Amino acid sequence: MLRFAEIGFFFLPFILYLAWRLLGPRATPGLLWATAALVAALAATTLWYGLEHSLPAGSRYVPAKLQNGVVVPGHGG
Repeated sequence: MLRFAEIGFFFLPFILYLAWRLLGPRATPGLLWATAALVAALAATTLWYGLEHSLPAGSRYVPAKLQNGVVVPGHGG
């Protein structure tokens, strides 16, 4: 899943440029407001996710390790 996010972030500027070139001459104020609202919603969601899933201050991250052939996931401790 993380790999798809990385690929999406890589292609995002190219997609936005293509949309700007294709829709630029026909862009209406409503479309511009809808785009601004979508970007704001995505930024708010990213901020919320980062704050919700971050480790508390002062905690130490223990990376994932292999024990007896089983992967033990990483955790904050």
